[in-house]
Amino acid sequence: MKIILVDSQNAALAPWLMGYLGAELNAGDRPVRRVIPVRPNCFVQIILGGDHLMIDVESGERVPAPRVGLFGPLSHYRYDMEISGPFRTFSARFQPAAAGQLFGVDPVAMVNRVMAIGLPSGLYDALDTAPDWGAMAELADRWIAMLCEGRFGEDPVARAARMLREAQGQLGIKELCEESGLSMRHFQRRFRQLTGQNPKHYARVCRVSHAVHMKELQPDLSWTAAAFEAGYSDQSHFIRDFKGLTGILPRDFLRFQTPIERYPRWRG
Repeated sequence: MKIILVDSQNAALAPWLMGYLGAELNAGDRPVRRVIPVRPNCFVQIILGGDHLMIDVESGERVPAPRVGLFGPLSHYRYDMEISGPFRTFSARFQPAAAGQLFGVDPVAMVNRVMAIGLPSGLYDALDTAPDWGAMAELADRWIAMLCEGRFGEDPVARAARMLREAQGQLGIKELCEESGLSMRHFQRRFRQLTGQNPKHYARVCRVSHAVHMKELQPDLSWTAAAFEAGYSDQSHFIRDFKGLTGILPRDFLRFQTPIERYPRWRG
């Protein structure tokens, strides 16, 4: 799968938006199945070509992904995706606390879920016919700016969640709490209200998802090295966290899966 990262050109959207992602894959005659690892943030995926199924690894249920869907955070390994034929999508990657504020949904209810949403009139067709990924990002910037109208500043706990994600889970919860000016009890409650997860579990999701992403991009990288990059100094601790979130040992998680090609290349 080829992944193209595109930055927003509107710096004012940073408290809510991480950026954009284009994805292309030609699966050919045989369906391609890929694991969907844990993730701390939500995103909107817009399918511009082809289709894919979401396979619930717990129940075995196979559900078509919506043409335009809001995907919540994944607190544990829950879904695989199955792609057939040529496939093209454009996604807006939101900050961990953005979904509830911008789409009026309950962040707790969105964990491990996807829901179909609508786009402003004409936006889907404009994205579909845009000449390149950068032009798509310009169109999406205008849409998200409309969603953000009237929102000023960043909630201190939302900022803590963003900082924790950007640090791949490698910041102290106590220090983030103190910076927010709240008691630990109120910080933890507000954190869950905004992100759907408690801070400690969220930090584990950030660390494990970072290790998985490193391995997807660099298949020859050992899991030991990926764990070290994610902040684990103890391999047994990494394996315990990994199995706790996925139910699978690291060596078995991405077996037989083709690597992701990401542009720009990995920046750390």
